[in-house]
This record gives sequence, C-alpha cells and structure tokens, in this order.
Amino acid sequence: MIRFLVRNWHLKLGAAALATVLYTGLVFSGSFTTDTIAVPITTTGQPAGNWFLLNTTQLGSVELHYRVATDAAREITPDSFVASVDLSKYDLEQPGQPQSLRIDARSIIDGVTVLDQDRNEVTVALDQVTAKNIPVRLDRGEVPAGLEIDDPQLGVREVQARGPKSLLGQVDHALARVRIDPSGIDFDHPVDLLAVDVDGKPVESIDLNPATVTVKINVRTIETSKSVPIRGVLQGAPANGYALAGVRVEPAGVSLRGIPAALTGIVDVATAPINLENLNATQTFKVALVLPDGATLSAGEPTTASVTVTIAPATGTRTFCRGAPAGSSCLPDVEQLAVTVSGPTTLLAGLDPAQITPVVDASGLGPGQHQLNPAVGGLAPGVQVVSIVPASVTVTISSPSTPAPTPTPAP
Repeated sequence: MIRFLVRNWHLKLGAAALATVLYTGLVFSGSFTTDTIAVPITTTGQPAGNWFLLNTTQLGSVELHYRVATDAAREITPDSFVASVDLSKYDLEQPGQPQSLRIDARSIIDGVTVLDQDRNEVTVALDQVTAKNIPVRLDRGEVPAGLEIDDPQLGVREVQARGPKSLLGQVDHALARVRIDPSGIDFDHPVDLLAVDVDGKPVESIDLNPATVTVKINVRTIETSKSVPIRGVLQGAPANGYALAGVRVEPAGVSLRGIPAALTGIVDVATAPINLENLNATQTFKVALVLPDGATLSAGEPTTASVTVTIAPATGTRTFCRGAPAGSSCLPDVEQLAVTVSGPTTLLAGLDPAQITPVVDASGLGPGQHQLNPAVGGLAPGVQVVSIVPASVTVTISSPSTPAPTPTPAP
C-alpha cells in the first residue's frame, strides 16, 4: 500500500501543485468576487419563562464580508445570511444587566463564504416580565373658550400593566388623552391608553389590558344673562279724531339667557303686534313676547306682557307771532313743535296739550325771513320747559298791503 502511494510521487506532487496554481488563477482571473452586506441580528435560545429582551431595537445589524462566484453575485441578499445571538448564554442571575453575547454569522446558501464581519459581539439585557395594576387618568386638554364640561366618565378606573420589571417600576399611570371640539359636541369615544411615568413621559415595552377606555364628557355652551326692556309693537291708526297718547308696558323688562355672542346685539324684546285700528278709547292688551334668536327667558320670567295704550282726542299746537309790524303777515314755516316739560307728576297728569302754545317774538323786525326761537308761557307754577324741537323756526314777515285810492266822486 505504501509502495503504491509513493510510486510516481513526483508526478502526483506536480499535479497537486498544478491544481493549486490553476485554482488560484481561476480566483484571480474573475470567476469569484467579494463584497460586503449588512445583515440584521436576530435572537435564538429564548430562556423559558417570562423573559423580555430590553434592547431589541439596539441589536442592529452586522456587516459581513463574503465571497461568491461572479455569476451568482447578483442573487445575494441579506436573506442569504443569518446573524444571531444565543440568549441561552445570558446569565439570568443578573436580570436587567447588559451582557455581551457572541454574534454567530454564516451563509445559508451554497457557494457563499463569509470571510469576515465588522463586529463579533453585541450587548443585550434580559429582564423578567411582571404585571401590576395602575390607575387611569384623563388629559382633556384646554377647554375651548365659551364652553364648559361636566365631570368626565371613564369606562374603567384601573388597568393591568405588564412588562419588564425594570421598566414596569417606572410606570405611574395609564394616560387617556382627549380633545374637546370647539363646536361644543359631546365627547363619547374609546380612547387609546398610554403607560407613562410620574412626569407623564411614555414608558416603552409596556402592555396595557385593556388597551383602551371609553370616555364620556358632556359639553355645553357657557350662558350668561342680560336684562333688556320690553318694546310694545304697535300697528294701525286710531279712529279719526283720536291719537295715541301713551304706551305703558308691564313688566317693563325681562332677563334673557344665552351665549355672550348672541346677547351682545340684543337691545330689547318685542311683543307680538298690537292692532290700534279704529281705537277710540284706552285699552290693555296681553301679548306674547317675541324672543330674539339665540336667547331664552331666564327662570321665572313671564312669557307675556300687558301693554296699555292710551287713546285720547287728537290735539295740536300752533306757533304764533307777536309784535309783528301792524298790517304785516307773520308766517312760521312749521305749524307744530314738540315741547317737553318737567314737573310734579300730579301737575303733568292734568296738563292739557291744547293749553301749550309756543310763541315767537317778532318785535322790531321788518319784512323778510327771520330765524326766531319759540317760547312757551302760561305754564302752571312748578312746570318747566325742558326742550322745544325744533329750537328755532324760520318766520317770514310780509310788508303791509297799500290800500287802494278812493275814487273822486263825479260832479
């Protein structure tokens, strides 16, 4: 046997050398190529029981330097390799502590050889999974201006938080965030819960059960009140020879409720129309109040008003001139003025408008137009003139007409 192996040994050695040369030439002649690729790091060997890998997102990837036949290079992807760490090598006696584990990188297809890798270890931390109950708290944000809300109603007040012991210790409560719509619509929706620490910052890798909570919040518009007078609405004209002498409304005003924007432009509350057609005597009407849009009556306010209209024989006033030149005409441009007087109510009640006659003094004025101030005299003691509208009137004084000459009698 040995003799067979050493027979023609120099020929066999030359053949091996030739094969080596040919293989080396083949490699360097371009039949193989090398490249690098990033392969995500995965885990194997998960320990039995409730253990959690704290830094899954920090495992990252490992960059592999590999060789492959040139004609197969285009088919190489990260899925052509596997890079993993064996968690069974982790020392469970030190939970939560960072430990370095070896990265096992290899090709999973034929013809690809891993030549090198940029790192050989990765730091991992395993922690035991535990659970505890935590309270649910609500963050409703800022309530929009003009709205107010009732106390929120939560479907549950407490949930179970489950996660790594080191992280679970940071959890203070489960937070539900809601936002009130400026339109004032009631809130009634399920809301996702978030595990947060005492400062309200999220704590990752914590599962909540249940993960949502139903939140109900009654929302309403803030109302205010405003007192306004009641205005009687009159239509039609009294009988011929009669006039409206006064209007009295009872109550004189009411209190309204509504949002501030709606109440701002309201100056009074009108009554339903009252028909004065052909009235010749004082009469009291009970009429409904017509509320403006966006306003309601405050609690206890009446829905009707009593309106008394005083009807009296029609009277008028005229303005006279005094002191005009003899024989001339004095014509004021207006026939009626509004005279406002003040005094004791007993005297004013008995005052007859027909007795009030404004007078303008044309003493010493010649023909032409003159602007004169009217005056009122003859009022009872205690009654004073407050105003006369208009305060002045235009008066036209005409020259006296020349008498026709007397004809001479015939002889």
